[in-house]
Amino acid sequence: MSDSSHPAKECAVLFADLVGSTQLYQRVGDTSAFEVVDRSIRAMRIAVETKRGRVVKHTGDGLMAVFSDADSAADATLAIHQTLKELPSTAEQQRLAVRIGFHFGAVVASGTDVFGDTVNFAARLAELASPGKAITSSETARRLGPEWRSVLHALPPRVIRGVTRPVELCELMCEAVGELTIVQSDHFLLDTEPELRLYLDSTSLVLNSTRPSARIGRDPAADLVVGDTQSSRRHAEIELRGDKFVLIDRSSNGTFVQIEGEREFLLSREEVVLRGRGQFALGRSCSSSPHVVSFVCI
Repeated sequence: MSDSSHPAKECAVLFADLVGSTQLYQRVGDTSAFEVVDRSIRAMRIAVETKRGRVVKHTGDGLMAVFSDADSAADATLAIHQTLKELPSTAEQQRLAVRIGFHFGAVVASGTDVFGDTVNFAARLAELASPGKAITSSETARRLGPEWRSVLHALPPRVIRGVTRPVELCELMCEAVGELTIVQSDHFLLDTEPELRLYLDSTSLVLNSTRPSARIGRDPAADLVVGDTQSSRRHAEIELRGDKFVLIDRSSNGTFVQIEGEREFLLSREEVVLRGRGQFALGRSCSSSPHVVSFVCI
């Protein structure tokens, strides 16, 4: 994709994903929930455009946008959070929180869309962000103006799927800017405690705030014991971070993960946020493993 019809350029790519829409559909029904989601996405689009951004496309219950510089992406991040906070709320028309990730780098343009590692990386940052906050790379943070430095919080380096080395990240402390109080949980539809259900053969395990982690492997002391020759004694761990469950591979042979609706991928000394429902297997593909762990995120 290096020919003249797909020119390369640099820009900031932002992903904004609504949180709590699944529970909203279950609670108030399709029609009312769609109205809330649609209203929220339209408000997010306006916030992007007022900060000189362009919405590239909708991504499920969210959107992807591009900006010419990192400051505009950060401006849009605050505008999105503030806009959603100010939307009217009734018993059925509740507000939804949003998690945002943005990253500045090279992209490949094709028509109105953009592709490349920068796009993939920004999407994974959005997965890691907590509701009401945003995550960016330290590389992108260095491009921000001096007014942003006091509201950036450095995070511990972490391995992200598709990246071979630990990445330094920063969290944008949105509540520290102006009069924003967007991270207060009473503003958002977050009344359901995050829960992960794991199933292995006849064994089941539930993770939540009371039991926030689990060890998986051949070790008899593991929370889920997988007696496969391809699995390591301490093969993997799952831990609750904020409102997300993260699967961490610590093995020699890797962990094969298949999220429902997506292709299977190999997690090797990396970590991934578990979403929706799916399955994973230790040391071999889910299709060939005799011990597949199924999961459901509630």
